[in-house]
Amino acid sequence: DTIMNRMIFDGEDLSDLLSPLELGWKARIKKESALMEDLAPHLHKLAKGREISGLSAYE
Repeated sequence: DTIMNRMIFDGEDLSDLLSPLELGWKARIKKESALMEDLAPHLHKLAKGREISGLSAYE
């Protein structure tokens, strides 16, 4: 909800979300990539053509 209100994707929030898993950096990057692969299309759909700042870093 915050992403869509601000139209800004903050990668730090993604890292915070995964931190309880206590993954090493390689495993964390794999998890982040897999999550963003699923999440990005949904965010684009919700944005209805508007740009979400910071999201392009994960595409």
